[in-house]
Amino acid sequence: MNDLSSKFSKAGLPVPEQVLIIDTETTDLEHKQGQVVEIGAILYSVKHKTTIQQFSTVLQANSNPTEHFNRINPTALSEMKVKQATWGVSIVTAMAEQGDFIVAHNAKFHKNWFGSFENGSSTLPVLLSSKGEPLSWLCTNEDFSWPRQPKYGRSLISLAVAHDIAVFEPHRALSQCRLIADLFNRMENLQAIFEKALRPKGIFRALVDYKNRELAKSAGFTWNSDQKIWHRKMAIEDVKELPFPVELLALCNDRAMPQQQLK
Repeated sequence: MNDLSSKFSKAGLPVPEQVLIIDTETTDLEHKQGQVVEIGAILYSVKHKTTIQQFSTVLQANSNPTEHFNRINPTALSEMKVKQATWGVSIVTAMAEQGDFIVAHNAKFHKNWFGSFENGSSTLPVLLSSKGEPLSWLCTNEDFSWPRQPKYGRSLISLAVAHDIAVFEPHRALSQCRLIADLFNRMENLQAIFEKALRPKGIFRALVDYKNRELAKSAGFTWNSDQKIWHRKMAIEDVKELPFPVELLALCNDRAMPQQQLK
């Protein structure tokens, strides 16, 4: 491991006292085409390993093409008053102000729905800290390492089942949040789990040829068909454990990095 990897390996952030666990149910996988029809949120104490508050709300929508998946009655969405939906979103934003980070499974997907665009009749704001600054997001799929880690990139349900957690109403927002809270509850040393999750990370390209592509795939790298590369977000410190060389493309704060080989 070269000097760059050594520089960042011990530069993790302080472990948060509280986090806001978030999940959304949506009408489409693309945030520019669909909308959020339900938000679930749990304010969780990392310090005490317990749920502090939990809340969920559906939002106004004219239809629910994913009803077969989330089981949310479209009539309930179409009859939802804007005032009710706005109040529900305000509760979530107030809960966010009490957290140090946001945690979600496949965080990038959920984060995309919060911003300056219209979600039906409700605007979903960026979730801010008590200081009015955007909260950073942690992903239970990409950032955390679990004692019974299933294959990289698996669903939250797979992760829960691997840790003997019962699954109920698997595609409702608050139920998904509770699975994450239950995962945290099961950890013997949750502080250490967060310390590892908060280590500096980068986007890496696997330097493998076609015949060794399975090595990259097994290590959690995914194929980008546009760029024709195997890539993955991972802790810089963990690069030394890979059985093949990689190239650092960018840090996870999206600052461009000079291309260089770390191994």
